[in-house]
Amino acid sequence: MKADKSSFSPSNSQPDSDLNRQDPEAQQPEANQIDSSDKSDSKASVSRFGSRFSSKSAWSIALLVMVAALALVGLRAFQSVRSSASIDAEEEAVSPARLRVRAMRAQTGLAQQWVFDEGVVTAARRRVLNFEAEGDIEFIAKVDGRDLREGDAVSQGQLLATIDDRKQNVDIDTAAADVEVSVREQDQALASLLQAEADLDKARSDLRFDESELVRYQELFEQGAVSESQRDVYLNAAEQARADLRVAEQGVRVAEDDVRSAEAAVGASQARLLRANVDLEDTQLVSPIDGVVAYINIREGEYWDTQITNTSGTLDDLTERAPIVVIEPQSFEVELELQADEARDIRSGQQAYVVLADDVSEAEAAGATNRNLLNIAQAEGSQGQVFSVSPTQTPGGRGVEVRIRNFQLIRNLQIGGRVYVWIEASSSPDTVILPLGSLQPTESGTYAFVVDESTGAVERRQVEVGIEALEGIEILSGIEPGELVVTEGINRLVDGTLVEVISEEASL
Repeated sequence: MKADKSSFSPSNSQPDSDLNRQDPEAQQPEANQIDSSDKSDSKASVSRFGSRFSSKSAWSIALLVMVAALALVGLRAFQSVRSSASIDAEEEAVSPARLRVRAMRAQTGLAQQWVFDEGVVTAARRRVLNFEAEGDIEFIAKVDGRDLREGDAVSQGQLLATIDDRKQNVDIDTAAADVEVSVREQDQALASLLQAEADLDKARSDLRFDESELVRYQELFEQGAVSESQRDVYLNAAEQARADLRVAEQGVRVAEDDVRSAEAAVGASQARLLRANVDLEDTQLVSPIDGVVAYINIREGEYWDTQITNTSGTLDDLTERAPIVVIEPQSFEVELELQADEARDIRSGQQAYVVLADDVSEAEAAGATNRNLLNIAQAEGSQGQVFSVSPTQTPGGRGVEVRIRNFQLIRNLQIGGRVYVWIEASSSPDTVILPLGSLQPTESGTYAFVVDESTGAVERRQVEVGIEALEGIEILSGIEPGELVVTEGINRLVDGTLVEVISEEASL
């Protein structure tokens, strides 16, 4: 066995050609020396080795196949990408670049110009009811079993409150008695006048008779038919009749004076009675109109002092101190001050929407737009009209005073409340409207870019604008309904620019 090992050492090895030329018979004895047991072991070892070698070879072959397949797929994908990139490059070389823009189709609608500002609610017709007498408040009108309060409706002539009126009632009784005395004295004076006038008539009749008798006896005396003494009797009678006439005339004048005095006395007593009744009215608050109680500052049992309302101050100050203030519901008025340039478009009769600022404060705090606030005013506010526009600007400012009245619909308006007001200054139905961002104002005019859908090129077109509405601006000429107009990206455009419309916006 040692000889066998040495024959396979590296120093004794020979080329394969020499080994092939050895005599097989010379090797046979050596082969014969191997016993049967060694052959058996050798065969078993070769069999196990062959089995392991066969399994590894199969896995290796499969792995190689998979790698080759993946390599083939990757090669084809790479070739495809290179081919696509080459095609894109060729297309880009052929087609010019297009600018991406947004656009919308021009459509017709209602364009409304709204003027927006803040104002204050007042009352065009309000009645400040005030006690002109002092005293304890004894009565306040009841509504459904409770005392009168703000917001209650009242009718014209309704008694709303009174104070202690005993003194005024005494004065009324005294004045009424004086009137009765004066009337009786007047009646007596009239009777005396009638008697004096009757006496005057009798004196005149007696004078006429005595004068006629005197004339007859004078003729008889001249004829000598009667004596002078007989004539003198009728002469004296006529003189006495004349004296009686003068007395009767004086009696009539005296009686007439007495009648005039009696009439004056009656007038004076009636005036005192009227004054007493007025004093009684000073203790009462009566509604002069059909209206609504806006303020009530009194309670039963309280003492009212006229000095409360006699202090200086504005009408609004008086309103807050007066016992009761009644307003006419349809006389609500909103006062606001507009800038002079905005007021130029305001006219009497224009529609206006008014809403209390408190009613939209939450929406305003959330960042609501003017359109959102207008929608709230139209849905929840009061609807009126422009009543007047001052022809002059307010002193010390540049504003113009505007008043809103004639409310057809009233919701939650309160005297003194701060409000938002929208006035429809002008409107134009069935007109083209575009967003403000779609127009390009220049010194030479205003322009828009219209897309030619067949070529993708834009046309820079001059337009005439009209009403500036909340939704956009009115286009009077230059754009036809249905044309595709660029709304975003116009700053990069010139006439003829090729564009790609990435989105077509909905109409306004």
